[in-house]
Amino acid sequence: MKVKAWLIGWLIIVVSALSVFGYWVFKIDPYFHYHKPELDRYFYSLNNQRSQNDGISKHFDYDTLVSGTSMTENFRTTEVDDIFDCTSIKVAFSGGSYKEINDNIEIALKNNGNLKTIIRCLDMGRFMDSYDLMRLDLGQYPTYLYDSNPFNDVEYLLNRDIVFGRAYQMTLDNDKEGFKPGITAFDDYSRWQPSYVFGINTVSPNGVTVTETEQSHLSEDEKEVIKKNIDLNVTSVADKYPDVDFYYFYSPYSVVTWNEWKTKGNLYKQLEAEALITELIVPHKNIHLFSFNNRTDITTDLNNYKDGPHYATWINSLILKWMHDGQYRLTEENYQEYLKQEYDFYTNFDYSSVNGQEDYEADFYAAALLNEEFTGIKPLDVLNDDSVDVAINGAEFITEDGRNAIVNCHGTLARDYNTEVLTDYIRDKEFIGIKFTVNMDEGYNYLYFNGQKIMDHGRLTAYVYDESGVVVGQIEANYPDLDNELHQYVIDLSTVKGNVTVVLNGGFVDYTGSADSNYQFSNVYMY
Repeated sequence: MKVKAWLIGWLIIVVSALSVFGYWVFKIDPYFHYHKPELDRYFYSLNNQRSQNDGISKHFDYDTLVSGTSMTENFRTTEVDDIFDCTSIKVAFSGGSYKEINDNIEIALKNNGNLKTIIRCLDMGRFMDSYDLMRLDLGQYPTYLYDSNPFNDVEYLLNRDIVFGRAYQMTLDNDKEGFKPGITAFDDYSRWQPSYVFGINTVSPNGVTVTETEQSHLSEDEKEVIKKNIDLNVTSVADKYPDVDFYYFYSPYSVVTWNEWKTKGNLYKQLEAEALITELIVPHKNIHLFSFNNRTDITTDLNNYKDGPHYATWINSLILKWMHDGQYRLTEENYQEYLKQEYDFYTNFDYSSVNGQEDYEADFYAAALLNEEFTGIKPLDVLNDDSVDVAINGAEFITEDGRNAIVNCHGTLARDYNTEVLTDYIRDKEFIGIKFTVNMDEGYNYLYFNGQKIMDHGRLTAYVYDESGVVVGQIEANYPDLDNELHQYVIDLSTVKGNVTVVLNGGFVDYTGSADSNYQFSNVYMY
């Protein structure tokens, strides 16, 4: 009897403990499996697409959904909301198949009667997917989160990684000094832009090699695979929800990827697959299909890419604008002409011609050059436009051909480095260089300038302050890290609103520097 009582008592303890753990996970619900996040109590990190996207799609408030592979991870939902006048979420599936992405879209539509717009990338690298492909090679798929079986929820409620790695840690975070509840912004969810550099030296550091290879064509079996995939995972959902607008677009790969297709003998097959898919999609009236492959100024400029397929965030921004404005949309009336132009270009292009193209020192210079198309605002020549009130201190303009060409900065700041914070000192007391204010709401997104150390402790210190005096953009370079060559700089201000004050300081940052220190700024533009 004692053994039986002991076993019963032990069972009660175990069941009670598991129940506590299960309720703990249920209440916090880090994957949103049961309910919306408690944003006033916990901070939810969005960093597990396969586990969190289902719950986001089911329980969040939104009327527009953005989805696709890694080609959509750099979209900002704040831009989507602004351009499409909506409330959006981003649920990307890196490397996901057409089925995985479409299954999530179906779940979202089934659970959200307010969903009116779907923005989805049709990744060109997945044209040949079978209709039932699930990317099991990317790790175990958490099917227990997607089905309607309540019994296998034990895999979620009593999952050690979720209990201790998520729920327990989120509870501990609540007790930390300065803790603020909330959630990762959708702008930042899965965003990979800050982690990479762009340009030919990254995309193809050894140059693009062209190999003439016999090209294959789509077989009848491959055509049937494509037709079934597109029917089940692309068009049928649009037919099922005729009042929803579906914005589909082909991912605009760089010419490096097109050359890889050509080298492997798959270029014609790829073009034929795109033609077939286009023919299958364009008759569906609530699908707005777009392709940007004929924007060859973009696909041939590797400054827009981190590798062959992956384009930078500024291309995501343009894609949103183009789709909203109806640019580059494929219709039953124009798609054949589009396909012909695409075929003529990519089958005849000299892919080796990209070798030797300039690789911008500042990656966001490529974004700056495209900003006029995005916002309609022309670049602002800060040093020569009378609309800009430029204050100059400890420096003078050097003119060339009747225009201000260079800001020539001398000397050092009087700042005491022991007691005075540099950002506050430059904002409130003294700078050596120029200072000006610009309204970002007019359409500017980037600050561009050239800088060059001339002598001694000349140092680049550029700060951008918002209306509250908070630094929202900066570049700092210590004089030992600077050579005496001219360098290119860009500060990304695309998320900043309202008036900003820019200070370009070229003097050394405290009283310990040489009085002969010299630094020069030139070509100062707002894009």
